[in-house]
Amino acid sequence: MSIIRLDLSALQATAQITPEEAARLTALALPDRRGGLAVNLLLIFGAIAVSVAAIALVPNAATGLLLALAALAAAEALRRLMTGESFTLLATALALMGTLGLAGWVGWEFREAHPTQPALLITFLLTAGAIWYRSAFLAALAMVALGAVFGSGTGYWHASYALFVEEPTLTIAVFGLLTAGLYRLRGHVPESWSNPITVAARTSLILVHFAFWVGSLWGDVLGGARWSYEDAAQPAFGLAPWIFAIGWPALSFTLAFTARRGGFLSVSAVVFLAIHGYTQYFETFGAEPLSLLIAGLVLVGLAIAAARLLRGRRGA
Repeated sequence: MSIIRLDLSALQATAQITPEEAARLTALALPDRRGGLAVNLLLIFGAIAVSVAAIALVPNAATGLLLALAALAAAEALRRLMTGESFTLLATALALMGTLGLAGWVGWEFREAHPTQPALLITFLLTAGAIWYRSAFLAALAMVALGAVFGSGTGYWHASYALFVEEPTLTIAVFGLLTAGLYRLRGHVPESWSNPITVAARTSLILVHFAFWVGSLWGDVLGGARWSYEDAAQPAFGLAPWIFAIGWPALSFTLAFTARRGGFLSVSAVVFLAIHGYTQYFETFGAEPLSLLIAGLVLVGLAIAAARLLRGRRGA
């Protein structure tokens, strides 16, 4: 939807429109929803405050489950009973709170189980929420949760962040097929489904890049992670890091040159190509003064070459 802002008073003062035209445009203007937005935000923060207080007063998983179910019930009531779009934001927020609350409850209740079990249940819940509410945010989280099924995730501790992919090859295969399937599906669904499907496909592709990144540094041992917990002595087949180090730029170059220029596929491919080059360079030469000097000169040279190439294309 295109939105154009016009200063009708200024246009009338300069005789670019007549008073009649100004009145007609005023009648066509969208309603001012700032008041409704403020009300929705107050209700959302109020709901969050009540939830936090309830959990603090009765700190157990059952409280969280009840609050999540209450949020989902309220979201459904607003979606079905409200007229217009006055409380759309509130309904969306309650739906997200309820879905994420259920996912959190599953993670807590099954914290002692094999990691695959809660990850599968959370993936199912988030996917169901993404489909039911047509939510791009939940669709992205569903892909992240599915990544946890195959041993992917992130970690944080004091001033440090970590990315781990326990099964790079399996992750690349699963999410590569999922990315291709979702992009193909996007062209055969109504417009209202396009955004969540696109976001899911893009998140899936990012997980593919992450798997290549980890594999290019440490390689992979097929079946050497969570899929072999029952029999740690079973034989496993290893893939060397150089296989991923070659496969990653091959995929990225293919996406960069075949996808629509300026779109997500081409831009993300260039970004991850730069990450790959940066990673391999310092993995090979280390962060020494001379290597930093050479890397800086190379980057400056690439920037100049890219600027000249773009200038030449504009001229053509």
